[in-house]
Amino acid sequence: MEIIPFGSADLDNILAREPQRAEYLPFGAVLLDRSGTILKYNRAEGGIANRNPADVIGKNFFSEIAPCAKGKRFHGEFLRFHQTGQVNVMFDYKFAYKGANVGVKIHMKSQPDGQSCWLFVKRV
Repeated sequence: MEIIPFGSADLDNILAREPQRAEYLPFGAVLLDRSGTILKYNRAEGGIANRNPADVIGKNFFSEIAPCAKGKRFHGEFLRFHQTGQVNVMFDYKFAYKGANVGVKIHMKSQPDGQSCWLFVKRV
């Protein structure tokens, strides 16, 4: 199985065809529906955030899991996806996590059907 690099242009298509591959990514992957509800949360993200992936499925990412992501840049990009069903943006972000600012690179990319989007998370 090939390693899929962070920021890969066709990562959304690969995961649409082979959703199980999200578990083997070497970076965090969170799939959100258009309302921000978590549909998938891979093991790598569970390790980064120190959360059990099964415990976060069905919760709202922005209000229940990562309220610190509700800032203008991060949440603003998600709101554009919510409205249009389309997003493909990469940006640096700092999560306030357990009293520290954790630097990450975020790649937010909509699924081909426009009904959900991936948040790919890599610590920097």
